[in-house]
Amino acid sequence: MKKNFIFIVLLVFFLSPVIAQRSERTGSSVSQESVVAIYQKGKSLILQNAPMGEKLSVMSIVGVCVYEKRVDSTYMEILLELPKGYYIIKVGTIVRKIAIK
Repeated sequence: MKKNFIFIVLLVFFLSPVIAQRSERTGSSVSQESVVAIYQKGKSLILQNAPMGEKLSVMSIVGVCVYEKRVDSTYMEILLELPKGYYIIKVGTIVRKIAIK
């Protein structure tokens, strides 16, 4: 019993730095994506702090592309004349879902 306890303590001691390093890496990637704001106001789609040069895609919930445009500034307001429903917004690697009511 004593050998098992010592083994578990040593295992936790040696694996704790590996676990801490993994959590730091995932935390930094989330913070980079969280600075980009994608939201909707009425029928307008608003992008703030968007990465310039990336492609903006608006897709229906089944995956059909209904709108595409290159991001040419960090702040964009785009009027979308789309029917009511749910849409997927993709800017580079950032993906969000909106609902047009």
